[in-house]
Amino acid sequence: MIPVLPADDALARAHANQIDERLAPLNAFRTMLNNPTATGGFAAMLTTLMFHNTVSARARELIILRTGWRTRSEYEFCQHVRVSRELKMTEEEILGVRDPAACKAYSDIDRALIRMADEMHETAEVSPATWSFLQGAFSPSDLVELLLIAGFWRMAAGYLKSARVPLDADVPSWPEGQAPA
Repeated sequence: MIPVLPADDALARAHANQIDERLAPLNAFRTMLNNPTATGGFAAMLTTLMFHNTVSARARELIILRTGWRTRSEYEFCQHVRVSRELKMTEEEILGVRDPAACKAYSDIDRALIRMADEMHETAEVSPATWSFLQGAFSPSDLVELLLIAGFWRMAAGYLKSARVPLDADVPSWPEGQAPA
């Protein structure tokens, strides 16, 4: 486990390294700020994909939730359940990533986004069929962003799990007590 820095120390390191200070209180960053240089690059990508996105926040969250579920990353999944609820996504949309085939709330586009997340997780490549569908629904600019979302949060899940980052105090564990098998 990598140590979680005290909140004041993390905030000071974020400030000294010009890292978005909104991130410093999160355990993911309090851990990562043990290396401020690497954290700066990670934070820049995260803030771009979270706050300067062109793809809808809902589409982004479906990809992140599915990736968090597939990787069994409790921190990633549970943190983004909270984010998704703040976006007013329904519980069916949020928890549907656990079994997308059974989720009646998903559109064909939602299912393609979830397939893309699965394919990026499994093979680091989107299949021709999924890609063809996504090309018909999204602009080239959006396609770049979608791929970066899937790849970035796959990387983040590996970091969060391997560093054993604990959940933030205000983030509950797996919804309904249901963790991936």
